This record gives sequence, C-alpha cells and structure tokens, in this order.
Amino acid sequence: MLSGYSSPLPSLASPCENYLSTTFIKKKCIFVPVIQKDMSFINPISRAQLMLPSSLDEYVSSDHIIRFIDAFVDKVISARPDLLSRKGKSVEGRPGYTPNCLCKLLIYGYFNSVSSSRKLENETKRNLEVIWLMNNLCPDHWTISDFRKEHKELIRCITIDFRRFLKDCGYIKGKSISTDGTKVKAYASRDALSLKQIDKKLVYAEKEIERYLAQLNENDAIENEQADLLAMSEELKNNIVILKNQVEDLQSQKEILETAGLEWLSPTDPQARLMKRKTEFMPAYNVQNTVDNETHFITSCEVTDYPNDYYSLEENATTLKEQLGITPQTYIGDCGYANEEQIQSLEKEGIECIVPFQGESEGKKIEQENGIFFTYDQKNDCFICSQGKTLMLIQKNQKRRGHFFNKYQCKQCGGCPVRKHCTKSKKGRIMQRRIDGEWLKIYKEKGKTKEFKEKLKQRACVVEHPFGTMKYLMGQIPILLRGKEKVQVEMDLYSTAYNLIRLKNTEIIPVLLAKLEKWQPIADIFGFLSYYLKKERPLYAIIYSKI
Repeated sequence: MLSGYSSPLPSLASPCENYLSTTFIKKKCIFVPVIQKDMSFINPISRAQLMLPSSLDEYVSSDHIIRFIDAFVDKVISARPDLLSRKGKSVEGRPGYTPNCLCKLLIYGYFNSVSSSRKLENETKRNLEVIWLMNNLCPDHWTISDFRKEHKELIRCITIDFRRFLKDCGYIKGKSISTDGTKVKAYASRDALSLKQIDKKLVYAEKEIERYLAQLNENDAIENEQADLLAMSEELKNNIVILKNQVEDLQSQKEILETAGLEWLSPTDPQARLMKRKTEFMPAYNVQNTVDNETHFITSCEVTDYPNDYYSLEENATTLKEQLGITPQTYIGDCGYANEEQIQSLEKEGIECIVPFQGESEGKKIEQENGIFFTYDQKNDCFICSQGKTLMLIQKNQKRRGHFFNKYQCKQCGGCPVRKHCTKSKKGRIMQRRIDGEWLKIYKEKGKTKEFKEKLKQRACVVEHPFGTMKYLMGQIPILLRGKEKVQVEMDLYSTAYNLIRLKNTEIIPVLLAKLEKWQPIADIFGFLSYYLKKERPLYAIIYSKI
C-alpha cells in the first residue's frame, strides 16, 4: 500500500494513468505523477530528464535591466584605471575577484532589496540572473562585505557617473529641482551616552580596578600558594585588563563629546547623531536628496549629521553643481530649509527659491481674531496700532540672532479694551522691526502668491516618492554599515537602485544600450571630487594624492 492511496498499486509493467508512473534510475525508484489526458493542466517534465547544457547568455533575456548594469559598470571602470582594486596585482597567492563583478553584484543586490553579504553569496549560487552577471563566480560573504567597505570611492564614482549618463542622455533636465531630507536609523544601539553617564562609568570602573588590585595584594601575601588562589589571581588580572580597556574606551568617547560639543554619543557608531524621528530619539543620519521635478530622477544624495535641514539648502545646491554641473532655475524645499541667508545667497546667483517660512504663531492668530494689527509709519519711524495708539522708538540697533533690530514701545496701553489679547507686559506692548528686513518682507509677500503655492505643492509629489522607494528597498534594517562615509556608500547604492527602477520604467533596454555605447565617461576622475576636497574630507584627499 502507498501512503495516501486506498488500494494497492498496479503492476509496474503497466501502470495505470490514474496512479503514479514508476521510473528506475540507478536502482532508485522515482515516482512521477501522471495527469489524465483529458485534463487541461500543464504537464511538468521529469526531474530525471537529461537536458543539453545551455550557455549562460541564455539565462537572461535581451531586454533585461541587468544587461545595462553589466555594460555600464564595465564601461565606467575601464575608463578609470586608478579606481581599480588594490588586490589582484600580485602574481603570488590566490587571485582576487575583479572589482567589476563585485560592484555589479552590489548594485544588483540593492536593486532587488538584497543588501546582506550572506544573502548575496547565496544569490550567486541559485539566482540565474546573478549567475549570468557574475559569469558563474561565487565570492564568499567576507569578500563581498570587505569590497563594500574598502571601495567607497569606486562605488561613489559609479553612482555619480550614472547620474551624469542620465543628464547627458536627457533623462535629468535640471531646470527645476526639489530637495528634502529624511532621518535614517544608524546601525547602532539606542543607548547613547552623555558626559554624566561616562563619568559615572569611569568612577565605577576605577573603584573596581582598585578593589581587584587590593584582592591581588592579599593573595600575594599568603605564603601557601594554593591552586584555587592562583586561579583566582589569574581571573582578577583578566578582569583588571578588561576594565582598563573599558576605561580607555570611555575616555576616548568623553574626548569626542567634549571636542565636538555634543550632548550624546552612540558607542557603536560615534559618527551618528541623536535625532528626533517621529515620537522618539535615536542614533541616525540625515540623508539629503535632490530630485528633478520634470523626470523625478535623483540628482544628488548626501549623508549629513545635521539634526535638521536648516543648513542644507545651499550645500545641496553646491553639491548638485559640483557633481553634475547643474544650476537649476527653480529650487524648491519645505519650511525646514527656511534659512534666510542661504535663500538670499542662492537668489543672488539667479536661482528662484520656493521655500516657505514658518506659519504665523498662535499669538498672531489671536491678534487677528480680535482685530489687532500694527502699521509702520516710515516718516515718523513709529508703529500705529489698531486702537490708534503710537509705539515710539526706544532703542536702536539691538543685535539678535545675527540681525539688527529697532525696538518700539507703547506707553498708552492703560484702559485699552483689547489689552488682554495684545500684551501681558505691565510696561506696554513692545514691537521689534528688523533694519535689514525689507528683502524678507518682499519674499514673504511672494510666498502668498498662487504660483508660489502651486510650485510648493509640486515638491511633495516629487521628492517624497524616492524616499518611500528607497526605504521600501531597505526593509526593517535600513543600513548595515557604521560611520558616515560607509553609510554614504549604502545611500549611493540605494539612490542608484531607485534611478535604475525609474529608468527601466522610462526607456527600453536596447535603446539604453545603444545610448550607453555612444556615451563616454569623463576621464578625469577627480573633477567631481573637488567639492569634497575643499571640505577636507580625508577619504577623497587620499585618492587625490595618487595623481
């Protein structure tokens, strides 16, 4: 009897079609399901069926995006010999993997939401597309992980060259750009340290070291050296070494906090900063994206440690110009970028900034509801309130937050019917007027126009979508590397993956391959790094020293 059947199998010489056919291969019995001929199922082939070997090129269709990834990486690396791997140059020892194949593997992995080096290793053995891409090479996870950490400049170069390709082929227009930032959780513990906590840990560690040393002295004073005392002494010595190492780590962390002027520090990723994300604080990085408003391709993606976007507007514009040579006509950001000095600086360069300032405060809304308003009399240099009272000038050139203000005060507030909604000061209502605030006043008036508001609505439809796609690709664990430069590598790979997804949905692969064949990467690999060299980033300074 066969399990699952109510009657015995027929003889093997003439198996019934309603049961299982039986095949004997090398004395092993293999049961193959046989479907009735009158049923409309697709019949599977036998796993024992011998098949002629096919070439690797037949594994992937001619219109697959992986063919573009393969051709693009080969073209960029062949034009940049200085960015080749440090390995594989010696005739001795085991040959290394080419940077081409490992870079292709990483791009393909992030494109398909596979960032773990162990999972990528498995893909090289079972995924036909990866087998084609890697030409049947199977690097282990350590090789993949080390390549990602050690070849930051190569991955950065391919990322920016891909954006240059998109720009040169017309997929990035660069006339109107939107920018936004998002917090990405660092690969670090949530338990950040403050100076107080470090001091407490240092005091505790020093007391423990003193206690262990005293115990060692007691053991040494005993003349009869017993085995248990010797074992205890060895254990105490090991504990002292561990505590001394902890003290060194704590002192170095304390030095970082004091030097950088920080309040908190993550021990597992000291370069991450404690940032507010939704309703909680966590070690994170602030990722800044700029996106083309017309084609929705990412034009730049930079990792910063700023807790907010206030200082990033001008830096994002400068990065875009340095990397792609783009100076947009219109530059759109949310109210987080409302840095007056930076907006004014960009507008002097001919860039129209669409960045709203914060809305009116609750106090202003209450005043409007009660009919309270103030009119400036330029001739007499005073303010007239809605009740006809005068606010006279009492102080000139008062400096606050880098700007100069004139201070005005009303001394006739006694008996005013709306005083409780206007001021709580016993001295009367005080107003401040910026001396150099004419430009800001004009800009805020522009922000009330219909055209300004329509362009601002466009930003949310454009720049939020790339972040959503990138975070979808990231999954539950956003990043796997620690340190700002290594996190930049992962963001480069995710931004490249997003642009590849969008490119695949925009253009057919044969056309892209034809355009790639005509396109030439810039031979000077250091042209796009000049901005970083000015910022004294050591990673790129090392590359530059190779010239």
